Amino acid sequence: PLPPNDREYVKQRWHYEAINLPSAVAAVHGIDLSASPAPIVAVVDTGIVADHPDLANHLVPGFDMIGDAAQAGDGGGADANPDDASTAPGSSFHGTHVAGTVAAEAYNGIGGIGVAPIARIMPVRVLGIAGSGSLYDILQGIRFAAGLPTDSGAAPARRADVINLSLGAEGLACEATLQTLFNEVRARGSVVVAAAGNESTASQLAPVGFPANCETVFSVAATDARNQRAPYSNV
Repeated sequence: PLPPNDREYVKQRWHYEAINLPSAVAAVHGIDLSASPAPIVAVVDTGIVADHPDLANHLVPGFDMIGDAAQAGDGGGADANPDDASTAPGSSFHGTHVAGTVAAEAYNGIGGIGVAPIARIMPVRVLGIAGSGSLYDILQGIRFAAGLPTDSGAAPARRADVINLSLGAEGLACEATLQTLFNEVRARGSVVVAAAGNESTASQLAPVGFPANCETVFSVAATDARNQRAPYSNV
């Protein structure tokens, strides 16, 4: 039940209450889920700090899809290690931040908690130094997470139930070839959630960017503590 004993939860409380998380948790509290596999959420992002104490117990194997070794910053190209090269200059830890929002461990007395602490994180690294990345690597990461064929031949043991894309490109339309991929992902049974984008201002609204502008993708905008649109959020 909420609130937990995690000391940083107080900083998260307002936006978890804004999405009615406490009542959602209460609705499933006490239900025996032991017969069901834990849901897997693929975080397609900068990778993850694999030994983070709030995440270490919540990981399933992922992949590093960055083909350019210089961009990757971890001494190599695509491989099975999605660690975000935490010692390299320019690491943003964005993927670790997102993974914590999704499934950080609850009731361990440290940090915050995830929206779904029962979930498992599949880290898929597609963004490298300073958050740089290519559309090709991102699309390959999405294919991997959904269990679709990839050019490298990499495949997960089990596809992700949810694919989270806290990334985007302003002004990029969801062309037919891109839409076909998301249709294939949805047909496989994976749900894609993407950020609407952060290009708006208080006085000028920006349209939803790619990939949140594709059909079948859940587009998520941002609100503030007053439950109004955050000034930077696309709509």
